[in-house]
Amino acid sequence: MSSPDGAITLAKTHSSNPSVQVGEAMASTRGERMLEFDHLRGVAIALILLGHSIVNSNAGFPLWLENLLRGGTGVFVFISGFFFHRIFYRNFDFKAFMGKKLANVFLPFIVVSAVGLAVKLLGWRLIDGDGWAKALGNGWELVKGGYVLFPHWYIPFIMLTFLCSPLHRAYIRLGLGSQLALLLGSCLVAVLMQRPMGVQDPLQSLIYFSPFYLMGILYSQYLPWLREHYNAFFWPALVAVVLTVWLQSEVFVHVGNYHKHPFQWGGIDLQFIQKVGLCIVLVGACGQAVWPALSRQLCMLAEISFGLFFLHPLVGMIWGNTKYFLAHQGLVQFGHGLGESLALSLGLFLFQLYGTVLLIRWLKPRLGKKSRLLIGC
Repeated sequence: MSSPDGAITLAKTHSSNPSVQVGEAMASTRGERMLEFDHLRGVAIALILLGHSIVNSNAGFPLWLENLLRGGTGVFVFISGFFFHRIFYRNFDFKAFMGKKLANVFLPFIVVSAVGLAVKLLGWRLIDGDGWAKALGNGWELVKGGYVLFPHWYIPFIMLTFLCSPLHRAYIRLGLGSQLALLLGSCLVAVLMQRPMGVQDPLQSLIYFSPFYLMGILYSQYLPWLREHYNAFFWPALVAVVLTVWLQSEVFVHVGNYHKHPFQWGGIDLQFIQKVGLCIVLVGACGQAVWPALSRQLCMLAEISFGLFFLHPLVGMIWGNTKYFLAHQGLVQFGHGLGESLALSLGLFLFQLYGTVLLIRWLKPRLGKKSRLLIGC
């Protein structure tokens, strides 16, 4: 429905019973188009692209803003966990579930990676002037790491997450006390283990991001009660976001995500705590009144979110190779001031976001029914 000022207001389902049962939560959401999660998916993919658009990291770009924008993957995983419970849990078929994930997630990863590798090989040959032996050697080093385009480290990890779906089903059937104990335990492990070096260890990523997936499951499972008591979670979550950004930026002065080998001591991962809080803040914010124009944009981004994820590195390479070529030829010089850093970052974000939107709109009608298999949407 719409509010008097024209903003879109999302309907809420409330329950006066704080001990919400699984069946009640599922009945309240089954068959309901949840506009708030369309908005959240749009915000999540935009946040990921913002994190991949930072220019002059630690050299002109504000550290507090970088620390807020980095690590948006956690929000994406939270959404994935929510929809696992809401859509797949009730009539779960492991073989059919994995078949769809292989077709709609892993296959586009292979296709787009092959295109990305070809583009990188041409860049090494034509811009850097490398011979084929060196270019192919560089390509092999990329492939050995498990991905070609940097953001695609996510795919091997999320496929492992999907393989763990029988464990997630068992988690859903536990009592609330056991669920919370496992969630808190997994959070403690994550903040100590941190993300893997070079994000090349899918198993460590699985351990690190699983708490976000479990949070998404619980949000779906206990949705009516959590909606009714949302304010009790919102303010502590907002404080956690602000406090951890300040600590990471001003006290410990750590740039972006935390990466280390799993059993080394590296302190507390403040980025993890921040993104847990951000999931709670955003899920509520996306359920509030939204201007129609913004709602349309977010829903559009949500509809093609996986296509944006898969293809934006290719569009970003156009920007990066052009910038590198111009600088390499001495045609332009790029500064590291605050204004330049923010302007270049905003320009790169808009170029990646809407350049990829245009690319998807051009590709989809030409690929037809194979579009989702090849580009993820």
